[in-house]
Amino acid sequence: MSSIINRFLGKKSVRNEELLALADRLSFRNSQLDSFLIDHLIQSNKIDPADFFAFQKQLLKLHVDRFESIQVQLSLLSQYLQLAERFLPAGFSIKWENRLQSQEEIMLPPLILFPVVQHAVENGYNTMASHPVRIRLSGSSKLIMLEVSYRVNHYLESQFSSTLIGDFRQRLEYLFPEKHNLLLNSNSNTSRITLTIHL
Repeated sequence: MSSIINRFLGKKSVRNEELLALADRLSFRNSQLDSFLIDHLIQSNKIDPADFFAFQKQLLKLHVDRFESIQVQLSLLSQYLQLAERFLPAGFSIKWENRLQSQEEIMLPPLILFPVVQHAVENGYNTMASHPVRIRLSGSSKLIMLEVSYRVNHYLESQFSSTLIGDFRQRLEYLFPEKHNLLLNSNSNTSRITLTIHL
């Protein structure tokens, strides 16, 4: 009888902490060991591998349970974007804007800003300088907003059906239940991801 009532009234889903904790670690590891970037390193002869290894060494020092300052995270993100611009085909470009208005030190889970940027770099059709990956960070000590937009890749059946985004959704649910929003929008030309985190 209860199953019939639940079907009509809607049963509240039970939060599975163990699965969410695993997704948290998996999403962190996806960003820490970016297979897309590593693959381009192997194929590329345009870059000294020492630059990549120095960057990767910094990432491997991070621990999933140890928060890092936003300044550290933005420095790592900047290094990632510089490597991506050097690895990827000619014409790939990024437009980065930081409007964060906080004077206080903001501490965040490690690499929490990476997945949406990595997704855009990997899945966007960004080989034309006139269609860069656009990244804008804004907010304050109370709220962080990251907006990433990129040219739609018409070779993909769905712009957002990647494990990177799927695991990241669950990581957000684990770390910021009821305190985050991840909006995914796409039209015939542009895909946009907007991440909001209430601190």
